[in-house]
Amino acid sequence: MTIESENAREEIKEIVKKCITCGICKSLCPVFKTIREEKVSPRGKTMLLKKEVYDEIIYKCSLCRGCEQRCPSGIKICSAFKKARKVLVEEGKETEANKEMIQNIRTYGNPFGKIVPGKCRKLYCC
Repeated sequence: MTIESENAREEIKEIVKKCITCGICKSLCPVFKTIREEKVSPRGKTMLLKKEVYDEIIYKCSLCRGCEQRCPSGIKICSAFKKARKVLVEEGKETEANKEMIQNIRTYGNPFGKIVPGKCRKLYCC
């Protein structure tokens, strides 16, 4: 484990320890609204991080910050999720989609890959 990873883990502990596990954060979470499983809710992921469990479930977050808007404790949980993702990448626990996206950014300058006229993978076609 690198010093950056250790530092990120300490910062994550500081962020998540303030969570009172009330669950109010779930009301605006688009991932929870779609999947309807506690483990993908902001509260579920926060409880995992409190136990220092770093799992790929952390990637199931759009980082929309809806949970932060609703949090009565004012926790910046998306910051913890971003840091947890860095830890996961350092541990080699990243998703194939994430690897592909990063490679596309490095190679083509965008997360979608090579743009082929007529087969555009963007939300809005070129």
